[in-house]
Amino acid sequence: MASASERAATAASAAQDLLGNPYIRRVVEDPEIRDNARVAYSAAREAIDRISNSDNPASAILDDRKVQRSIKRAGEAAMETRALIIEPRRSHHLVRNLVILGAGAVLAVALSEGLRNKVLDMLFGAEEEFDYVPTTAPPAASAKAEAPSTADVAATNGKADKADKAGKADADAAADSE
Repeated sequence: MASASERAATAASAAQDLLGNPYIRRVVEDPEIRDNARVAYSAAREAIDRISNSDNPASAILDDRKVQRSIKRAGEAAMETRALIIEPRRSHHLVRNLVILGAGAVLAVALSEGLRNKVLDMLFGAEEEFDYVPTTAPPAASAKAEAPSTADVAATNGKADKADKAGKADADAAADSE
């Protein structure tokens, strides 16, 4: 017969082997799986007790609504437990996905002029096209604008050649003064 320490070592080794199995580890770590397994067992136990206490087990299975509900609840809980063990719940990264979506939208609006214009038109309405008509008088004319043109000089003096020379000289003087 094996000593107590040998039996304890064997039990510890068996427990380590069990925890090495990913399905067993998932059952140990996930409380929802354990709850579903517990519900399945208790519903099955209730159905078995009710069937065994009846005089005719066949009629109890076929006619007794409580037995049928217990069997159905046990089956549903067992199927849910199996699904959770085989395929663990996938975590949804809602916040991460929203941040990525927001960053992509901001970049799209910032980099695409057409999209930016569409967004602005949707938010603030389409821009109205209008021509600007100033209501005030234009500012005083500058010194360059006051210099007489060659046509004015020619008309006043009557001599086109002298006017051309004078106009060029005035233009040169105006350019030098600037």
